Amino acid sequence: MRLIKGCLLVSAAMLSMSAAAQQWSVPAPQEFEKTTICIEDVDSPLSVELADTQPQQARGLMQRKSLGEYEGMWFRYNHERPGYSGFWMYQTLIPLDIAYLNKHGEIVKTFTMRPCRSTDPSQCKSYSPGKPYWSVLEVNAGFFSEHDIRLGDKVSLASENGSCITNNKNEQK
Repeated sequence: MRLIKGCLLVSAAMLSMSAAAQQWSVPAPQEFEKTTICIEDVDSPLSVELADTQPQQARGLMQRKSLGEYEGMWFRYNHERPGYSGFWMYQTLIPLDIAYLNKHGEIVKTFTMRPCRSTDPSQCKSYSPGKPYWSVLEVNAGFFSEHDIRLGDKVSLASENGSCITNNKNEQK
């Protein structure tokens, strides 16, 4: 009898989670502040929108039709996020590269994410780094490979004049 009650409870919980996922709606458009950042060994700075609040983070780059070559979005958190907490591509129209960053701005995991075409958000893949992180950078898909960005590379704010100081890793080899 306990087994049957347990199975019924699990089934009810799964149904309510499924219903909640299907009722999930796209967050309202947000205003984003911008800043300039540098990625180690990338000569040009990037202009990024800052997703610092929960509504901004929930909206992210959803429903955007394009992103400039040296543009992106930087999701910053005021606490460490667990490695199982990932990002998805529900209602995101453009393919993206994503980098999960530790407290020091070092890249701990990257993915290339493809748009999820499903109207059911529960059918969209989650990209979880498997390691704790403090912030996330999203740029156009292919940017990391084009600029030879690797695990351990560092992301930081640009200098006051908007420039980046680089140490070319190719020269160090």
